[in-house]
Amino acid sequence: MRALKAIGAIDSAKTSRFGGASRTDTGVSALGNVAAFDTEFSKGQILRALNAVSEDVYFYGIAEVPSDFSPRRARQRWYRYFLQNLDLDLEKMTKCAKEFEGEHDFKHFSREGLGGTVRSIDDIKVFRVGDLVVIDFLAREYLWNMVRRMVAALSEVGKGRIEIESVRDSLLGKEACFGLAPAEFLVLMDVVYDFDFEYDCPSTLKRKLRLGSDLTMIKLAFYGDLTDRCRKQV
Repeated sequence: MRALKAIGAIDSAKTSRFGGASRTDTGVSALGNVAAFDTEFSKGQILRALNAVSEDVYFYGIAEVPSDFSPRRARQRWYRYFLQNLDLDLEKMTKCAKEFEGEHDFKHFSREGLGGTVRSIDDIKVFRVGDLVVIDFLAREYLWNMVRRMVAALSEVGKGRIEIESVRDSLLGKEACFGLAPAEFLVLMDVVYDFDFEYDCPSTLKRKLRLGSDLTMIKLAFYGDLTDRCRKQV
């Protein structure tokens, strides 16, 4: 929002009806979060203007929406978790992931004190990318800490420390806690709606994703998704 104010695209969150699609745990990254707001800027102007004044957030997709649009009402949210442990049984993890799919009460896979804890998971995929094990989660909405707790359970199954039946029992109501996976390896990859975005990826973003760091493999693992998204230019 600071960048929008800096370029004069909005005056305040209230007058522009600014709203975001998803809130994440502290330490979680986002490749595809979405914000909505009213502005007089054109589509051709706003992305480049925002990227000119922002160092830590990059803007690469845009769409015009109706006045009653709410970014919270997404069709699906895609989270991706990166595990750096190679000694994992992916076959067992894939079988365990199927236990989470569909509608369940996730009270043992979320932060304590939440109200309604029934949610539905559309799909979970477990696969390798180079030296990483990647887990993709697709669902309309999630509880706080839910993805990280599911990852912790899948990791424990993959290491042979717990059986799939333990996860199944916890979804049926048996008290259980499998831990909480670190936040820094979780990425909100995309928020999906019933319309398409137009993309214009700044070269600085793609260059930074390829730079070396302690998370280089993680950056490279979702660089391909970003490239695919940016083939359609504004």
